[in-house]
Amino acid sequence: MKQVAIYVRSSKDLHDVSCEAQERQIREVIKKNGESVYRVFEDKALSSTRDVRPAFDEMVALAKAKPAPFEKIYCLDTSRFGRDQYQTQTYLWMLRNKNGIEVKFVNMPATGTHMDALFESIMTSFDEFHSKQSKVKGVAGMKQNILNGYRAGGPPPYGYKLQEVEVARHRFGEAVTKTKLVPDPETAQIVQEYFARRARYEPRKSILEDFHRRGIPSPSGDERWSISTAKSWEDNVDVYLGHLVFNRLNERMKAKGRCEGFVGGKKWKAEEEWVIKENAHEQLITEETAGIIRAIKERGLREEPGQTTRTYALSGIMKCAECGTNYTGDRGLYRCNSLSKTGGRCGNNDISQRKAEQVVLSFIGQCVLKFNDVKKALDRVKRKFVTGEPETKALEKRLNKVEREIRRLVELYRREIIDAETIEAEMRPLREQKRVTTAELEKIKSANHGLEVSDDDIKRAIGLYAEMVEDVDPQIKKRAVRALLKEVRIYPKDGKSKGRLIEIIGACLPLIRVNVVVPTGLEPVLPT
Repeated sequence: MKQVAIYVRSSKDLHDVSCEAQERQIREVIKKNGESVYRVFEDKALSSTRDVRPAFDEMVALAKAKPAPFEKIYCLDTSRFGRDQYQTQTYLWMLRNKNGIEVKFVNMPATGTHMDALFESIMTSFDEFHSKQSKVKGVAGMKQNILNGYRAGGPPPYGYKLQEVEVARHRFGEAVTKTKLVPDPETAQIVQEYFARRARYEPRKSILEDFHRRGIPSPSGDERWSISTAKSWEDNVDVYLGHLVFNRLNERMKAKGRCEGFVGGKKWKAEEEWVIKENAHEQLITEETAGIIRAIKERGLREEPGQTTRTYALSGIMKCAECGTNYTGDRGLYRCNSLSKTGGRCGNNDISQRKAEQVVLSFIGQCVLKFNDVKKALDRVKRKFVTGEPETKALEKRLNKVEREIRRLVELYRREIIDAETIEAEMRPLREQKRVTTAELEKIKSANHGLEVSDDDIKRAIGLYAEMVEDVDPQIKKRAVRALLKEVRIYPKDGKSKGRLIEIIGACLPLIRVNVVVPTGLEPVLPT
């Protein structure tokens, strides 16, 4: 008797078909076909687009096994299987063509001809359209909730709690409720204290460690307070001013349930896209406090000038030349971090933060921020790319050839001259060749476009970086250094001279070595 699997899924949509109803309908078909159910794979209240679907993933993994424990998968319709057309078609091709697993959609009419594949493709496209349309309608509804002064959903921010408000009644008398934010008497004062101390430029870490010592539980329930918690409060400063804010975040990209960044590479949308309802609930902080918090975030400050906590401008780019481990800042010194690891035995010495940073900043001022040197470097790059035009034409010709070949294969497949397995095997190297060629072409075009730089542009850029390097704000100085330099390597002390070598690799510069003689001074000795 043929072993078959059943896949059922219900989403968070209240109008969706339940998993139990789907299974019951599918089992009737299986019984008529005289088949045996190996297992039911069920994902309840999960999206079929980007969220993780553990049961679906397990079913696919078993289908790839040799031999697979089932020969066929039953599903109610294509929308249960997935609502991303490309993803659905990829899974179907892999299951059917690569692993020999039949996939049957119970509610899909079958003609037994090549038209079935066309109907299936049309239905998956409608599934994706429906998913996107539902999302648009849902977002529109949440925006309207915000404009009416109600929450769009989700848990309340720390310091507030949700209060249900009856806005209407169903025809059978059941109440329709929405939620508003009201101060939480237990946590609101904690938020107020944090913002008051932060507005006096007290470091986040100092405030949170004080909360821990006083036994105040963290929002997550962990023993220690997380810096990310404090950052999220500061990101929500408008909410703590009494405003509702919606549509700030770009859509998250997920893989297997984990966030892989944001669409467009940016976390926050432009402010003109935000939806804000002012004075929607009681504020916990004043406008003056909020203004200071915004200024701190804009400048990247973490502490008041004069605090003992240090900012190490070279952290993240300074490495030990002996073992390759990062140097970390510690009480006015840069230390090889291998010593903090079990079994670490690196003998490279510490180096004074003041000495190391003074040498590197002196090098930047002497050798990097010079108009003539920057102009000569740009001229050399320009001359190199002047001869790059034939290369561009060759790449464009190669790209056109690949695209013609792809179109030819698609036409052969459409006319059923070649099968799916053949076209996939032929397409794979062509797609890779197209990707590589396109990337090379874009790289050359971008480089050529970036070479249009005037002398005034160079001088303005140098002036800007010079100001950043000399800025009293250590955080801005750190960003300037990291923009100019890729890596700084520290070598051990020379036993005779007690000097040491610092190797500097610029982000756009050749390798430079700087000799630092500790007893006699800090001026870099540049190679001739």
